Amino acid sequence: MKLPAKLSLIKRAQVEHLLEEAIDSVGQIAMHEADALDNHLLAMRERWVVARKARGVGELLRDQFDLLPATRLRLAEDHELRLKLWRGLARRFNSAA
Repeated sequence: MKLPAKLSLIKRAQVEHLLEEAIDSVGQIAMHEADALDNHLLAMRERWVVARKARGVGELLRDQFDLLPATRLRLAEDHELRLKLWRGLARRFNSAA
């Protein structure tokens, strides 16, 4: 086998490896987004249950306001993980270039 043919095989293997890693990373991102949406739905259900138990507007507002710190924390954690996953994907492509 001539040298250019060997180089072609090596480059093809590198591209295939890069594509496999990209597909894996995109899959992880998709799974994270699906989990994040599921968590948002659970939180909305929790808010609905709390709202239905309220005996008045004041209690309703107070109870919903009490849930804000958990919501902010969940959103921040989701965003942090999302950034980590996207940066990992970018790092894989930058290291291949």
